[in-house]
Amino acid sequence: MLNPVALIRSASSRLSSSRFLRNASSSRDEEYESSSNFSEESCMLSGSHQSTLDRLLAWEKKLYNEVRAGERVRIAYEKKCKQLRHQDVRGEDPSSVDKTRSAIKDLHTQVKVSIHSIEAVSKRIETLRDEELQPQLLELVQGLTRMWRVMAECHELQKRTLDEAKLLLAGTPSKLSRMKNQTIMSPSEPHQLARSAANLESELRNWRACFESWITSQRSYVHALTSWLLRCVRSTPDISRLPLSPYRSTRAPPIFKICIQWSRFLDNICEVPVLEGLDFFAAGVGSLYVQQLKEDSQMVRSKRFRGGLPMESSGNMEVVEVGELQEEMMTVEKMADVAIRVLCAGMSVAVRSLAEFAIGSAEGYAELVKQYSLGETG
Repeated sequence: MLNPVALIRSASSRLSSSRFLRNASSSRDEEYESSSNFSEESCMLSGSHQSTLDRLLAWEKKLYNEVRAGERVRIAYEKKCKQLRHQDVRGEDPSSVDKTRSAIKDLHTQVKVSIHSIEAVSKRIETLRDEELQPQLLELVQGLTRMWRVMAECHELQKRTLDEAKLLLAGTPSKLSRMKNQTIMSPSEPHQLARSAANLESELRNWRACFESWITSQRSYVHALTSWLLRCVRSTPDISRLPLSPYRSTRAPPIFKICIQWSRFLDNICEVPVLEGLDFFAAGVGSLYVQQLKEDSQMVRSKRFRGGLPMESSGNMEVVEVGELQEEMMTVEKMADVAIRVLCAGMSVAVRSLAEFAIGSAEGYAELVKQYSLGETG
């Protein structure tokens, strides 16, 4: 006789995967086939990634409900089997025994139907996984490879340009000084520069936050996909031998290799230098704004001091005003020079860290594509 208990328990290992997909995406109707005409245009040659995830979610929810229903039937089946054993031991009336046997037979049929339904839904999920999700993930990895290669080239060019600019500034101090002497700065210009510095600092902080969130989201997404895939094969008897290297894997679908190695790569790559570089750049720009606030405060105090001097000391007052005016002009020139150096230094550190991160990312994603190609040919 077929052992429905063992089969139901084997199928129930997929419950965790359905819970994952239910939490990872927004809810859709379970019967997705009637509403499978999506209006959004696919931006991938292998089809809409969101559409595939939505359908995987719908099928996983259906699998979840099928397993729950099958579990209820299994429990009822086990109770009836236990009841039949007690009836045989006690030697109860044959009619009661026959009635229990008939109930067990009906429940056994329901269990087989439930198992068949679970296996059909599981097969459909595996088909979506291997025929739609896998090519989409490969296309995504290939696209990220191209993106990071272009980003690396751009950041390298920016880095060389900044290095040349720093050499130019360091080699022509007299020219910069003459330019300052010929330039008349209006009283409102330092305040405008300070506001610009504050706005730039805010944008740099936002850039830093967006970059961190972007990398973290990628890492979380790949971790979630890998976790779901491993849950799908948790019932395999030799799961402890599941190979994680493409050279050792002969049975695992290619999607397992892609996601496992992708997850490892994102765990190993470090975005901290980029975040620290952007923090350094933002802090330098922010210091310009703080310095201008200090200058404004000193000017206010100086004006109040001059306004409180007695009239008979007008000669000395004139000397003080001229001296303070010269100091104020020097402060403006010095601040302009410091601003240029801060911008060059901050941009250099930030761009250098971005270039290194982009190069590492491009090489890592290229290796992922290479490993997949070797696995396909091997």
